[in-house]
Amino acid sequence: MPRTPVALITGATRGIGRAIVDKLSAEGLSCLMVGSRKESFGPMTADLPVICRELQWHRGLVVDLAQWPQWTQQGRFDGFHFSSVPGARAYRCSDGAWPLLDLPPSSELALLVNCAGVTQASPALRCDASEIQRITNINYLSAVSLCNMAAKRMLRSRKHLSRPPCIVNISSILGDPATSALPGTALYSASKAALAQFSRTLSAELARAGIRVHCLSPSLVAQTDMVQTLEEDAKVRLESTFSQFPAQSPQQIASQVWKLYDSDT
Repeated sequence: MPRTPVALITGATRGIGRAIVDKLSAEGLSCLMVGSRKESFGPMTADLPVICRELQWHRGLVVDLAQWPQWTQQGRFDGFHFSSVPGARAYRCSDGAWPLLDLPPSSELALLVNCAGVTQASPALRCDASEIQRITNINYLSAVSLCNMAAKRMLRSRKHLSRPPCIVNISSILGDPATSALPGTALYSASKAALAQFSRTLSAELARAGIRVHCLSPSLVAQTDMVQTLEEDAKVRLESTFSQFPAQSPQQIASQVWKLYDSDT
């Protein structure tokens, strides 16, 4: 009998990541939601993802992906866990600390979505070493480690799932060499290009193991905090660069993630 599929989503507390959580939870997946700070889960605790099937549950974990590789050695992460109360329209919620991939016996890791990302506030020339490291750690290196962790778990879980396990990495159209260069995004674009190429090669490496790897490269997603916090002149340049591409919403990207997972190829 297939077990409850679980999706691990980074950057899950807002923007594209939150939209992905909402879509996947509505489709019946349990969600392991990763956020960088406890405070970032505040809005989510007032607007919890849905639970629509028996044995479905959700868990939020605080993982600071900027602290790579230290976080990969951490045994437990603070967070909260909630599930439905049998026979009642209520949630059972508890705080605690859990290993990243500590799943109930009835659950199996079916999907990883690397959605966490940060942009840069200044041109590359003005970014010091710590800022360069932070962007690279979050956008690329932590995603690589999560892919490795997830793939090892998926090798064991695939026989219990109704479809092949799947990894979806969220890159950016700025990481596409065919896209016009946007001044002020050199580090961000490079990190997303690295993630896209990593995904392409990882897909070939894991194909024999029956693990699917996809990469999405969205165009402008104006509703995200990452865009809203840019300086006004940077927003204008960004919108001008993306004018030839249709703008996308977080919900549209979430639907793309679901379609990739829901297919068998």
